[in-house]
Amino acid sequence: MDNDSRLIVFAGISFLVGIMVGTGLGLLLAPQSGSRTRRQIRNMVEDAGERVSELAEDAKETVSEMVERGKKLVSERMS
Repeated sequence: MDNDSRLIVFAGISFLVGIMVGTGLGLLLAPQSGSRTRRQIRNMVEDAGERVSELAEDAKETVSEMVERGKKLVSERMS
């Protein structure tokens, strides 16, 4: 991965982390009961965990596809 791609990935991850931190702070500072706030935070964390799992699975599939493409290119050029 070149530097530009790494920068884009880092910026995207930073943006998502910022959104989660901001949302969490908003929930903590909201005028509602503690149990309701904790429930909302727990739901947010569970949702985020599911999204991260989905993203990780997508990334694994993409990497596998790229590896296969690379193998095909190398085998074609060596033939």
